Amino acid sequence: MSDTGYYDDAHKASGDALRAAIRRDAFGEDIGQFSWLTADEHRRFFEWLGLDSSSHVLEVACGSGGPALFMAETVGCRVTGVDIHEGGVATASAAASERGLADRAVFKCVDARRPLPFPDAGFDAVICIDSINHMYERGAVLAEWLRVLRPGGLALFTDPIMVSGLLRREEMLIRSNAMGEFVFTPPGVDESLLREAGFADVRVEDVTSNMADVAEAWAASRERHRDDLERIEGTEAYAAFQHFLEVVGTLARERRLSRIAYVAARPEQ
Repeated sequence: MSDTGYYDDAHKASGDALRAAIRRDAFGEDIGQFSWLTADEHRRFFEWLGLDSSSHVLEVACGSGGPALFMAETVGCRVTGVDIHEGGVATASAAASERGLADRAVFKCVDARRPLPFPDAGFDAVICIDSINHMYERGAVLAEWLRVLRPGGLALFTDPIMVSGLLRREEMLIRSNAMGEFVFTPPGVDESLLREAGFADVRVEDVTSNMADVAEAWAASRERHRDDLERIEGTEAYAAFQHFLEVVGTLARERRLSRIAYVAARPEQ
């Protein structure tokens, strides 16, 4: 990805008290997330994947590891998280040790757009939350997920950049600003790519309302902490992120950019 600074800064700051307070306001429950994921939605995803204490899950684009560690604690499963951001991986590894989860949660710096450094059929599930939009060569990515899944294993991802209405040029630029490689996807493409990669039993669910709710609550919480955030981020950067959240919320409410969840299985045979 050409520009990772935006996420590097966010991952390094993920553990501080101010960001934690904002996450509690924005998401209702702080699990260290930096996406549109809520804890309740994540619990629902665990059910979709059929996870239990015997499961080994690969999380692609795990960031600073909050949702992965929440998964390990909630389900009791093993989690291997991969991310391109060294700062995020370092933060995740430190958090795993601090929370006594180092035996069940391992994090590696890996570019998931390239072949994964794992053997065939080593995972019961693959999960990727709100990050598939940074992967243009998605067919090859999904084929790798299929390869590392055991027969009958499930892959789940959310695509928060599904084009479902008219978009202005400036809205697209704001929505994709400073986030490296960024892919807007038309309806039906993800389903086709999953099937072409060899997946079966594709399930599709619209989860756009979660994105709208989180964006609006996140912006409101940041506004309440405006003075502190402007001292940390600077006035210009603070205003830019507020505008970004406003655009995300508007596009989601108007269903012009949708967030879709996909679950698919590696066939048994």
